[in-house]
Amino acid sequence: MDEKYETVKLCYTIHKYSSYSANYIPENIMVNNPSDQLSRWFTDSSTQSQFIILKLKSPSIVESIKFGKYIKAHVSDLKKFQVFGGTDENNLSLLLSAGLKKDSASETFRLRHRTGEGLYLPVRYIKIVPVQSWGPAYNFTIWYVELQGKNQEELITDAMETINLRKEEEAVRMLLKHLRRRRYKDAFEALSRESGVRLEGPLQARLWNALVENGDYKLAEEIFDEAVNEGELDWYMSWQPYTPSWRQMSACSSQVEARLWSGDSPPPPPARQHDLLCTDRDPRPDTSRVGSQEAPLNGPDAEELACGASCAKPGPRGGHQLVVDSTTGTLYLFGGWNGTEDLDDLWSFCTRSERWSLLCRHSGQVGGPSPRSCHKCVFDPVHRRLYTLGRYLDNAQRVASNMNSDLYMYCVVSGAWSLISSDTAAAGGPRLVFDHQMCIDPDTQTIYVFGGRVLPANTEEVVSPQYSGLYAYYISTNTWQLLLPDRHELHAPQPRVSHSMLFHPVQRRLYIFAGQRNKEHLVDLWWWDVRSGACAALCRARAAPPPPAAGFTQRATIDPDTDEMFVLSGMSKEKDKRVYNTLWVFSLRRLTWTCVYRNDSVAPNEPRPRFAHQLVYDPVTKIHYLFGGNPGNQSSPRVRLDDLWALRLARPSGAACGRAARAALREARYRALAARAHAEPGPAAAQALHYLRHDLYDALDHSDPIQVSRFQKLATVLFAGVGQPEAGPCALTPRRTRALARRRHTQPAPADLAHALAQVLGADENLPEPIQPYEEISESSPESWDVEQDECGAEAEGEGAAAWAARAARIALYDELCAYFPPRRVPPASDIADLVTL
Repeated sequence: MDEKYETVKLCYTIHKYSSYSANYIPENIMVNNPSDQLSRWFTDSSTQSQFIILKLKSPSIVESIKFGKYIKAHVSDLKKFQVFGGTDENNLSLLLSAGLKKDSASETFRLRHRTGEGLYLPVRYIKIVPVQSWGPAYNFTIWYVELQGKNQEELITDAMETINLRKEEEAVRMLLKHLRRRRYKDAFEALSRESGVRLEGPLQARLWNALVENGDYKLAEEIFDEAVNEGELDWYMSWQPYTPSWRQMSACSSQVEARLWSGDSPPPPPARQHDLLCTDRDPRPDTSRVGSQEAPLNGPDAEELACGASCAKPGPRGGHQLVVDSTTGTLYLFGGWNGTEDLDDLWSFCTRSERWSLLCRHSGQVGGPSPRSCHKCVFDPVHRRLYTLGRYLDNAQRVASNMNSDLYMYCVVSGAWSLISSDTAAAGGPRLVFDHQMCIDPDTQTIYVFGGRVLPANTEEVVSPQYSGLYAYYISTNTWQLLLPDRHELHAPQPRVSHSMLFHPVQRRLYIFAGQRNKEHLVDLWWWDVRSGACAALCRARAAPPPPAAGFTQRATIDPDTDEMFVLSGMSKEKDKRVYNTLWVFSLRRLTWTCVYRNDSVAPNEPRPRFAHQLVYDPVTKIHYLFGGNPGNQSSPRVRLDDLWALRLARPSGAACGRAARAALREARYRALAARAHAEPGPAAAQALHYLRHDLYDALDHSDPIQVSRFQKLATVLFAGVGQPEAGPCALTPRRTRALARRRHTQPAPADLAHALAQVLGADENLPEPIQPYEEISESSPESWDVEQDECGAEAEGEGAAAWAARAARIALYDELCAYFPPRRVPPASDIADLVTL
C-alpha cells in the first residue's frame, strides 16, 4: 500500500496555541524564511505548558515533520520537544520525542504513523510541545514546520474505518474483561453474543476457568504445560532479549599480546592522493618514494606474522575470509592482511576438537589464488568446495598482469585448488572488485555477487568510481549472468561498497542493506527473490545520514529458522581513541532492530573491540564464530589479532517458562492452603506444610539463590497471623448500591473551607484553585435505605471481603501468566476502572 499512494506535502492551519510574543505570531511557522529573524513563533514564557496545535486540511497519515531554522544557531531553538497527534484534539497520542541540533540545518523526523499492529494511524491535529530550549530558562522558538504524508481519499477512508472498528473492538474487550472479573455473568454473555468479540483464546479461557473461577491450581498447571507443548509461548520467547555468552576457543598469541602493549610498531604509510582505500587493509609501503623509512619485516618475524608463532594456528590478520561448513562444524580461513603484507594461507578449524589444521601454507605456489585481502569466499556444503573471488590491489600492484578477476575453487575432499576462470569479466562476470559481497545457493548451485568497487584500469575510472552490479554464477554450467547493472533506474538497490548481503535458503531471497555509493551513505534494506527476480525495499531513508566513524565495518549473518539477521559492527572513533563493537538483531517477521551487545573496552571473557574482523554463523549449532581483525591500537597501528571466539545467544526456553509458571502456581496454591489453615486449624496446616516441603520444593530451582531465599521465607506464611484482608474491588449488588448512596449522603462538609476562608481574608496569599462543577445530590428518604448497619463486606451471599481478596489474588496470577501469550489471545492490559477519575 505504501507504494500505491504518494507522499505529499500536507496543508495545515494554526488551530490553537499557548502564547506568543509581540509580532512573533504562530502563523509565521507556515513560511520558510530562514534569513528573517522575525519569521518565527516565539512564546512569551519558558514554562512547559507552551504548545501549538496544527489542524490539517483533512485527516491524513502524517509520516514526517520538518523543522526549519534560522541561518545560524539560536538559543531559543528546541533542544527537546514532543509531537502528539490524533483525530480528536482532546485525545492525542505521542508520535515523537526528539530534539533539534544546535545548528542552522533544517531537520526532518519520522513520526509514528502506524499502530503496534501495523494499522495506519490517521490524524487531524498535530500538537507540538516544547520541553527545553538550548538557552537556559529561555523562551521557545519554532521557525518553520512542514508536514509530509499521505492524504488520498481512498486510503484515508479505509484507514479511518479500520481504526474506528479496531477502537470499538478494543473497547468491547475492555468491557468484557471488567464484566467477567466482577462476575456480571448475564451482562458478559449478552455483550459477547451481541458483538461477536472474543475476549481471549480457547486455551486461555480454560486457564481462566480453572484458576480464577474454580481455584484448581493443578488443572491450571496442566493447561499451561499444554500451552508450552503446543507452541503457544513461541511468540513470548521470540520477543525476549538475547543474552550473549562469549567463549574463547583460541587465544591471541603471546607475540600479538606483546605488540599490543609495546607500541613499537611503525605507523602505516599515508595513502596517496586518489588512491582507493579498503577498510580491512592498510596501504602498502611506497618503496618508490625517496627517503622511505619503512622496510618490510624479514626472517622469523615475517614467518610469525604469516603462520603464527608455531605454525599450529593462523597468524594475526584482517581483511581475511572465514566460512563455515555447518554439516561438519568446520571453519575455513583464507588470506588476509597481517599489517605488512597480503596472505594466501588456507586453514581449517574443527569446532568439535577445537584444533587448527594448516591445509595450504602458500596457495599461490600450488595452483591456488595469490596472496590477497578484501576478497570474498563462499562454501558449498553439498560438494564441500570453497570458492573465492576478488581482491584489493594498491597503486603499485595495478599492472596489466594483475588486473584480471580470477575465480578459484578449493575441494576439501581432494585437498587441491583449481582455477575456474582466469578472467570472469571475459566470461560475462564481474571485473576485478573488492569490498563486494558473495552468497551461495547450494540447492541450485548458484553463486551471487553484488556490489564492490571495480579496481580502476585508468585515471578516468579513479576519478569516476565504478561499481559492480548483481551477478549470478551457475556452477553446473560455468556461466555468468548480469541480473542488475550499475547506474540503473530500476526499483532496486544501487551497487555499493561496505554493505551486507545474505541469502535466506527457505524464503529463497537475497537481503541487501546499508553501504556507501560515492559520498552517499545508504540506509536501506532490500530483498531480491532469486526465483522470480522480484525486488522490494523494506526501508529506505529519505534523508542521507551523517557518515559513520572511520574504520566502520559490518559483518552480517542470518538464521533461516528464526528469520533473524545478526550484524556485528566495529568502528574506530578518533575523538576518544577507542574502538566499539555492537551486535544488532533484525527480525524479518516483526521488522524491528534490537541491540543485544555492546563493548567498548577490553573486558574479561569477551573479545577485544575490533573492526575489519570476520564473523560467521552455524545455523545448526546456533553459534557465531569471530576471528581476527584490527584492534585500532593507536600506538601499534599495524597490529592485527589472531584470536577465535564463539558466541552463543540464548533466550528463555519454553521449558524454562513452564518451570517459572509452575513455581508461581504452586506458590499460589500453598498460600491458599495456608490461608485455609488459619481459618481451620488442624489437618489443613499439616497439608499446607507437606505441600511446601514436597510439591513447591520440587518446582523451584535450588541453584538460584533468589529462589532459595524466597522458599525459606514461605514457611513464615503458614505460622504468621492472618490480618485484615485489603479492601479490593468487588461487584455491585442492589444492597451495595444502596450502601454507597448512604455513605455519600453522610459525608461531612469539605474540610478545606477554613483554608479557603483564610485566603479570602488575606491570611494566605496563594490564590484558590477554580472550583470544579459538581452535582448537588438530593437527599433520599431513609426508608429507601437499608436501616441495618452497613455490612457491605459480609453479605448473605457469602461473597465477603476475604472471598473477593482471594479471587483478586488469583486474577493477579492469571494476569502474570497472560504475559506469556500474544496480546490478541488474552484480555487487554488496560482496565476500564482505571479510566474513571473522581
